[in-house]
Amino acid sequence: MTKEQQRQQWQARIVAYRASGLTLKAWCAAHDCTVDQMKYWLYKSSKHAPSNSSSSSAPAPATCFVPLAVAEETKSAPLLLRIGPAQIELHTGFDPRLLREVVHALAEAAPC
Repeated sequence: MTKEQQRQQWQARIVAYRASGLTLKAWCAAHDCTVDQMKYWLYKSSKHAPSNSSSSSAPAPATCFVPLAVAEETKSAPLLLRIGPAQIELHTGFDPRLLREVVHALAEAAPC
């Protein structure tokens, strides 16, 4: 086996290992190779990946798209606050400090 054939064989093994979802130890046990051999070829593959990416005949790992569901923002009904003749509508995220100041000002202005 030539060096190029060996490199291609290990590149194929690396692709299969990454696609398997198995741990390194479990994959190596199932495919008759040692963990040390696989680590060596993983290192060698990652070290030479940028320079060999355009000329490599081994298939690239598959890209996997995962569906993403975006939850709609739930809008709660506003809280309606009445103080004398005044009416204040509060929505989620209101500023409590501002509300306190407004209620205090309305209480001072309201006749008893």
